[in-house]
Amino acid sequence: MLLGQSQLTLSVDNDLYFASDFYYSSGIFLDYGKEKKKDSVAKQRRFEQWELGQLIYTPRKRYATAVEDLDYPFSGLLFVRYSQDQIVSDKWGFSYGAELGISGDASLAKAVQNLYHVLVLQLPPLSWIAQMPQQFHLGFRAAYFRSIRLGNALALVPDMLGTLSSHQTLLASRVGVVLGSTAKMPWDANPLMNNQKGWGLYVGCQLQYVFFDFPMEGSLFNDQAEFTLLPNRWRNRLEFGVTFHNKKWKLQSTLLSGSKDTNTQRDPRHEYLNISISRFF
Repeated sequence: MLLGQSQLTLSVDNDLYFASDFYYSSGIFLDYGKEKKKDSVAKQRRFEQWELGQLIYTPRKRYATAVEDLDYPFSGLLFVRYSQDQIVSDKWGFSYGAELGISGDASLAKAVQNLYHVLVLQLPPLSWIAQMPQQFHLGFRAAYFRSIRLGNALALVPDMLGTLSSHQTLLASRVGVVLGSTAKMPWDANPLMNNQKGWGLYVGCQLQYVFFDFPMEGSLFNDQAEFTLLPNRWRNRLEFGVTFHNKKWKLQSTLLSGSKDTNTQRDPRHEYLNISISRFF
């Protein structure tokens, strides 16, 4: 039984759970979505989403005061995104959307991270030297996803994603398996797609090809960045998740392990945890 026609979600990425605080250091997202249209005859459902988010990237030597000591640029992005999703018979679907963001001081990444470090962790503020410059960013994205049932409580959930943006342009392909009473697609999309009472376990792998990466390379339109690096174009990410649902709430957590964004990173992989809490209305 499906529950609710709208949702509010708070989702947080962080690597502090693994005693690290560098590279893709933090992401926080506030999302509102609702079901726009349901056609029971054609077995189609359509959703729309608004998302406000912030991304923070930092080097391993967070207190470095010289550019030559950096192995990863300081960078932040504050963005708003609108997207629409449509699914057919709980078997396949697609989504598309656009986003507008800003990097540099206006992203508030430096202010937010240092406030958290000083007040919560009781650590000195990070240096944030040579951070990526302030710039507006415009982006578009599209995705295709499907669910291949392997049993009553087991599904193969492949998907494809493409983004065209002045912040990051990439193509990605992912395949995953969901076990449980909520074995539907996709794992990390609009929570209303899967808002059934129950539970689920997930394991997946995503392969990316990154054509352009502003947090590494700086702007396509100018050379104002003080410090840039050559990014790895091919990247992969391992994913392991668990979710629980009831009538009003959904709690979901996913462990993600990504390969190097650039060869200057010391560790072969970087782990972080996503925790998402959704309220249905």
